[in-house]
Amino acid sequence: MDFEQLPRSALIRLLQEHEAASRDTGKDGIVMSYTGRTAPWQIIRQVKPKLSKIVKKHSVGDESHQAQNEIWDGENLSTMVTLYKHRGQVDLIVTDPPYNTGEDFRYNDKWDKDPNDPDLGDLVPKDDGSRHSKWLKFMTPRIWMMREMLKPGGVIAICIDHRELFRLGMLMDEIFKEENRIGIINWQKSYAPKSDSKHISTATEYVLIYAKETERSKTRLEERTAAMDAIYGNPDDDPEGLWDSKKTGGNPTAASGDAKAAYGIQSPFTGEMHYPGANYWRSAKASMKGWLEEWGSIYEEKIIGDNVCLIDKKGKQINVKALVIKGCKFIDGKAVDSEALLRKSRDAAQKVYERGQWPKLFFTKKGDGAPRLKTYLKDVKKGKVPLSWWSNEDYDSPFEIGSASWAYTESGHSQSGIKELAAVVGLDHGFQTVKPLRLIKKIIQLWCKPDGVVLDPFAGSGTTGHAALELNAESDANRRFILIEQGNTEKGDHYASTLTAERIKRVITGHWASGPANPIHSGFRFIELKREKIDAEAVTALAREEMIDLLLTSYWDKNEKAKSYLRRLPAGSHRHLFAVNPKDEGFFLIWDAPDQKSALNREAFKRIVEEAKAAKLASRYHVYASMAPYTGTGIEFYKIPDSVLEHIGFNQRSDAYNNENSEETTDA
Repeated sequence: MDFEQLPRSALIRLLQEHEAASRDTGKDGIVMSYTGRTAPWQIIRQVKPKLSKIVKKHSVGDESHQAQNEIWDGENLSTMVTLYKHRGQVDLIVTDPPYNTGEDFRYNDKWDKDPNDPDLGDLVPKDDGSRHSKWLKFMTPRIWMMREMLKPGGVIAICIDHRELFRLGMLMDEIFKEENRIGIINWQKSYAPKSDSKHISTATEYVLIYAKETERSKTRLEERTAAMDAIYGNPDDDPEGLWDSKKTGGNPTAASGDAKAAYGIQSPFTGEMHYPGANYWRSAKASMKGWLEEWGSIYEEKIIGDNVCLIDKKGKQINVKALVIKGCKFIDGKAVDSEALLRKSRDAAQKVYERGQWPKLFFTKKGDGAPRLKTYLKDVKKGKVPLSWWSNEDYDSPFEIGSASWAYTESGHSQSGIKELAAVVGLDHGFQTVKPLRLIKKIIQLWCKPDGVVLDPFAGSGTTGHAALELNAESDANRRFILIEQGNTEKGDHYASTLTAERIKRVITGHWASGPANPIHSGFRFIELKREKIDAEAVTALAREEMIDLLLTSYWDKNEKAKSYLRRLPAGSHRHLFAVNPKDEGFFLIWDAPDQKSALNREAFKRIVEEAKAAKLASRYHVYASMAPYTGTGIEFYKIPDSVLEHIGFNQRSDAYNNENSEETTDA
């Protein structure tokens, strides 16, 4: 093999395969072994990208909104391979695969020889002795491909129940590596025991969270809620805003500190001395003195005979000076013969109390109590660190989010998901297991940045898309989603169009089955994965509108890959112009039919320039044609079919996934 001739991406792929092969041979930890196991990269290498078609009647929103989100109808492994433009660009994958219950998992035995077969196969019954190995054979290449879709700092959150939890965990450890496991979430799906339970009623399910590269991933804080902020108030009209003194931050003492920080402070209200007990004052002495003086009296450091002392390096006892009202006299740590001074101090402090805008260090019980520190809401972290236990027994409580766990009110439960779906599409949706919206929203909020991309390869009823849309609307974010659904009803209807897209459409338009809801300004393209594999012959056989569909779904700019998308223009509105990118640059197609000439000549270029000027576009022209005998200023030429094939990943030298002969491609 001539390694020097290989492009960087092919070299990276070889190194990854070598590393994976090492794991498979047992050189790097535990490797799962089961009947019919094949290395996932070997399976994926056989999977070919397929042609696709944008179905306008199922797409929603104006063209600018349609361009940002996608719902795919097709087998998910083939679809992920076809989604070449998104490979390595996804921020979060959140998905709910079949749990292998004997009622929800299908397997096609033909996949053992040809993973391109589009049929989903038959349901695998509970009494099938090979059901676990079939499930692993089904999941392994898909998990591998999901990893490939993620950015280096991307995260996957995959839902599962007890039936395949251990096998999935081992599989995730193998593919993502154990050190990239962020956590295993245990969430409560139900709150009442089932009457048919023999031993323990199963009330929880799990979400396995892995990063592609832990050191490059980020877990955000849970968003603060009204319940969390309700403890903050402003009874003294403090210009710094809302504050609280009851939580840990309001305690002026700390468990550790310098022995010099164990001094006494004198109350400006009562003249009594206050000490940190077995602890230490957490704030600097100068700060404490300043806050005390804001109550209207001058303070000084003074030895008052209270036996607060420390031992120096030579073993000598040194008394620690207290902070007291200047001029006050003390015997054995107690104020004496200072009634007039203390009365004056109390009067001054009382005026400050009645005025409001108290110092940061204040005294409870209207001055007669212990000192406390104000903790300002503006200085508090805007959220809380999530825990792995999301549960709460009190299902009758109002919707609140506590600070110690992800309660059912945060993560929802299974009946919530079913009711939420019914509210949008109606009661006859037929789904018995639907993840609650709160669960998916929380996952997205934690692991997908506000302008990130979310992928769900097992989209089901579309909860992931619904959650992303609601989060966008609630926080002015711009997350994009890609949903893939491959299931069919017993009648043969595709869930992608009858349920997934229908739910997202109703969420966007606000036309819920339960009544009008607030619309969300968004949209999506509905894309149907066809059975035909993509190659040069297939591309050059496309009609004009079919070619445009392919260009819209496959185009990406290597300089702005994550933000590369084209806004389609109305069909028939121009001779060549068919789309515009976010930079207002025009995309032109010289292609009327497979049997007609497709050449960028001088006459065609003149028409292109005129169309661009009429549409007020930038003077950079992206032109697709079979040949280009003319080259002009500002032309970016894409040769059909070569450039089209490159954009969908069909490149023998740069991508080992999609080639016919795997032995040739790994040695080329």
